[in-house]
Amino acid sequence: MVLPNFFSTNSPQTKHVPTSFSLFIRTHFSNSPNKPMLTRTQQFHSKASPELQNNRGFCFQDCVSLLQHLRDHKDVNCGRTLHSLFVKSSLDKDVFVQNNMVRFYGDIGEVQNAHKLFDEIPQPSLVSWTSLVSCYVHVGKHETGLSLFRGLCQSGMRPNEFGFSVALKACRVMGDPVMGKLIHGLILKSGFDSHSFCSALILHMYADCGDIVNSRKVFDGVCFGERCVALWNTLLNAYVEMSDVKGSLKLFHEMGHSSVLRNHFTYTIVVKLCADMLDVELGRSVHGQTVKIGIENDVVVGGVLIDCYVKLQLLDDACKVFQILDEKDNVAICALLAGFNQIEKSKEGLALYVDFLCEGNKPDPFTSASVVSLCSNLETELSGTQIHCGVIKLGFKMDSYLGSAFINMYGNFGMISDAYKCFLDVSNKNEICVNAMMNTFISNSNDLKALELFCEMREVGIAQSSYSISYILRACGNLFMLKEGRSFHSYMVKNPFEDDCRLGLENALLEMYVKCRAIDDAKLIFKTMPIRNEFSWTTIISACGESGHFLEALGIFHNMLLYSKPSQFTLISVIQACAEIKALDVGQQAQSYIIKVGFEYYPFVGSALINMYAVFKHETLNALKVFLSMKEQDLISWSVMLTAWVQNGYHEEALKHFAEFQTVPIFQVDESILSSCISAASGLAALDIGKCFHSWVVKVGLEVDLHVASSITDMYSKCGNIKDACKFFNTIMDHNLVTWTAMIYGYAYHGLGREAIDLFNKAKEAGLEPDGVTFTGVLAACSHAGLVEEGCKYFGYMRSKYNSEVTINHYACMVDLLGRAAKLEEAEALIKEAPFQSKSLLWKTFLGACSKHENAEIGDRISNILADIELNEPSTYVLLSNIYASASMWKNCIQLRNKMVEGSVTKQPGSSWIQLICDTYYLERIFVRSKDHG
Repeated sequence: MVLPNFFSTNSPQTKHVPTSFSLFIRTHFSNSPNKPMLTRTQQFHSKASPELQNNRGFCFQDCVSLLQHLRDHKDVNCGRTLHSLFVKSSLDKDVFVQNNMVRFYGDIGEVQNAHKLFDEIPQPSLVSWTSLVSCYVHVGKHETGLSLFRGLCQSGMRPNEFGFSVALKACRVMGDPVMGKLIHGLILKSGFDSHSFCSALILHMYADCGDIVNSRKVFDGVCFGERCVALWNTLLNAYVEMSDVKGSLKLFHEMGHSSVLRNHFTYTIVVKLCADMLDVELGRSVHGQTVKIGIENDVVVGGVLIDCYVKLQLLDDACKVFQILDEKDNVAICALLAGFNQIEKSKEGLALYVDFLCEGNKPDPFTSASVVSLCSNLETELSGTQIHCGVIKLGFKMDSYLGSAFINMYGNFGMISDAYKCFLDVSNKNEICVNAMMNTFISNSNDLKALELFCEMREVGIAQSSYSISYILRACGNLFMLKEGRSFHSYMVKNPFEDDCRLGLENALLEMYVKCRAIDDAKLIFKTMPIRNEFSWTTIISACGESGHFLEALGIFHNMLLYSKPSQFTLISVIQACAEIKALDVGQQAQSYIIKVGFEYYPFVGSALINMYAVFKHETLNALKVFLSMKEQDLISWSVMLTAWVQNGYHEEALKHFAEFQTVPIFQVDESILSSCISAASGLAALDIGKCFHSWVVKVGLEVDLHVASSITDMYSKCGNIKDACKFFNTIMDHNLVTWTAMIYGYAYHGLGREAIDLFNKAKEAGLEPDGVTFTGVLAACSHAGLVEEGCKYFGYMRSKYNSEVTINHYACMVDLLGRAAKLEEAEALIKEAPFQSKSLLWKTFLGACSKHENAEIGDRISNILADIELNEPSTYVLLSNIYASASMWKNCIQLRNKMVEGSVTKQPGSSWIQLICDTYYLERIFVRSKDHG
């Protein structure tokens, strides 16, 4: 035989063989003359030899004991060897041996071998059936287990309590209350319902199936004295899992008045209820009871108390519980670290972890992953890399959970190569680590890499979760890959995910279409969504605003208030829409809501409100009120307020605002603030101040910023220094449309129409596509230079050649051009054909032309039109008064002045700058009362 070599002391396998196994083999299965080999014929089925039959019990007892030992240690090789010995000794035909071998193979997870042995049994006994059913349930094949249980019942045998327990477990895990009720009925017929063991299993089955009513019935059916603590805990846990707060607390109090003492499992269940309810008072009360009975130091109770306090955001209480634990295990420290991570107190969490290590505790992979998550919130990656070294030193296997934590951490620090190395080190890659790596790529603007990784993982068969599809849709949106995004949309339709994943996927789909500017598709997705959350509403409102559908955005917001609560991001989109369509009343209502819910403390919300009020010149002081009311004024809010002063013509206030900004040491001047300050100097025509800011720009190296460069060009032009404007413009290395347009406006401002047109042509040769602002500059240049023919040509080009939107400002330039050229009839005809509802700007421009050419007849007629459109507008009266004065129509002039007095119409006094000392400027207000009102 080969066996002696197998069990030889020289064999390297001997050390893996249990001593009892070797001794049993040598004693009962050796070929020595002192002990003949046992055979089925000689010893176990010899009815004529009672002595040998007595020996059967001894041998089988050892077999069962040894098989139990091998089952406990999952020793597959030794078990198979023993089985082969049974076969050679013909013991494998004995039902008792077969039943035990079935159990052995079932316990080690080899159900196919167990089933083969079962099929070889001529007449399977109840033990045989129960063993096989147990095998399948043990390895998670519950449906097959229940099918075999039906076969057991159909064979004519009656299951015992062990068979019923296995079947109930299968129903419980599968969540099959129908089959569970059938088995419950069989138990009642069989009379096993009186067994507390079966009652507990039935109750557990109903509880896990969510049938709290039948759970309670089973519980009430058990005699009061036989209700053990496990039975109470099972029902209590069922109430908690069903979120039945009233039923849970009632049962907890009933248990307190019963003869059964609550144990630490009871309190862990109730503490979990407190955490789910976010009930601080109840949580402290239950904690007090654990202290009273002396189990607050228990590691299990302490762990759930820590978790409860973390969820209640009472981190100090959680730390106190942790400090008094008898044994600080990894579960407790993980819960506490999660709390520090939740409130972004990473340094404090790391200090706690260091103390945990100094006390001699060893972290496990889950604790290490929690610490890595803490490191993600730090300013540098040093602590995270140290933890990584510690994990390698401890020899932890880089599984998906731990690997994902490192991938996310390195991704947060922008260390993509290190994150990818961790991804490659993960032993068994699954969708968790793949999603973490995809998120890292996308967060660091490597969307193509995310798409490549998705395709690679798909080829190797890694499952595609809803999160994977969400990340892919984000990548498609960032890359404007509408075609690919639609392909994934089709995939989602053909392969629907679970309902609980649907909202996240639809939000990702909505965002993808919005980023790809497919607004109609986005609206269709939004309309078909059965459930919407705050992100859904905010995304579609923002999309409508960005695409110019501001009224629709406000309409959707109105509907949102009926179904959901807007977030600060939603309200920002609404405020921006109000600013665009100049809906001040709606914007003020939004501000009231913001104050009501406390969002005014967010700096970006305050900045949006400032920007909205800045659209209305007369509301600039309200913008200032918002700015001053902000608890924290960040760099953006300072910049927005500065821009508000400048764009509404309050240039002196803008410079004062900048002086105040300089007293805040934590902020540095950026390109946006410098650009606004230069624009303020332009508005004041303060060349020396403008030059100072130009020097500042050069000093900080921001002259390469094209937005700043265009402001400097504009400043020199408006300060009357067109030569320096040209000189600086020529130093700009890479021009864009903004810088070209600024220089064109400069030429227009100085009446250099030909130069402006030449520059416009150079911009076109450089490959730039002119926009509406550029054309305004060109038309203004033509107007100031009297280039009527060229102006009309470019005005026509806007619609025919460039398909550019013609705004009222373009029409105003053309009216001014024709008016300056004394072509008043053509100018008036152009106004009448202009496609605008309000034409007051055009009529006032035309009235200015009438004033220039002293045409009192047309001027008087136009003033009547303007009087109906803009009541009590001072500029209209001033222009008409100048026309009357120029035409020596003094009677009409006096009547007009009296009308102004009666209507309380006053012209704002003019103002000028006077340089007093060096580079210091003071504003001196001069009241102008000349005959032409200045």
